[in-house]
Amino acid sequence: MDKRKAGCIGIGVMGSALMESVIRVVGAEQVAVFDPDRVKAEAFCAKTGCELAPSNKDIASRSHFVFLAVKPQYLQPVLEEISPLLTPETILVSMAAGVKIELIRKHLDGHPQVIRIMPNTPASVGAGMIAIAPDPAVKPEAVDELRRLLSSAGITELTGEPLMDAVTAVSGSGPAYGYIFIEALSDAAVRMGMPRAQAIRYAAQTLKGAAEMVLQTGSHPAALKDGVCSPAGTTIAAVTKLEQLGFRSAVIESSMAAFERSRELGK
Repeated sequence: MDKRKAGCIGIGVMGSALMESVIRVVGAEQVAVFDPDRVKAEAFCAKTGCELAPSNKDIASRSHFVFLAVKPQYLQPVLEEISPLLTPETILVSMAAGVKIELIRKHLDGHPQVIRIMPNTPASVGAGMIAIAPDPAVKPEAVDELRRLLSSAGITELTGEPLMDAVTAVSGSGPAYGYIFIEALSDAAVRMGMPRAQAIRYAAQTLKGAAEMVLQTGSHPAALKDGVCSPAGTTIAAVTKLEQLGFRSAVIESSMAAFERSRELGK
């Protein structure tokens, strides 16, 4: 029986977003998914046209790339279930926060072909940031193929595994920080009299535009901030208040909390 290109165990927010990217690249006939929530899995397959696999074992035995979209606390039993079915050519792709390749391989009887990734939810709209940390045993062409499969989900970037907890805290959890900022900024706009829908639109587009300025110009965020702050103007008054209220410190400390939690999950 020929192997399909990719299969995914778990089809929640991240699993579905990444599989949609793979489907756009290789076609629905090359992708299968399985999830204990059959209704959710059936809905995804009906939407995309991909195959509904009957079990985790089917995904493991018949997929070249096996994606694990499983929460860290549920990962071990899944790994032990599928371990006997992996061939030497199978590439296992884990997106479990904090769980190191060494531990994954331990539960796979030493299977060498393991890649850790850390995507984020904007991948569902093609604007994700996806860190890729492969085991040294994985061949570069396999890593290149994974990047091709995920190319329509957003930006992919190779990173060392020691940085994956930081990646989790910054880009993995980071969208939530951005949503809170957008909500707070739109709350301020509503307080000033702007209708809610308009307030959210202005706040969201403003944050999106600021991010694009950083990425496209290559300028340091501090320099771009200075460019908005006219002498004795409105923006420097707002920035001063943000500093007084500890905005910068709150962002740093919150990110550190996510970083420490990611490290705990890997123990």
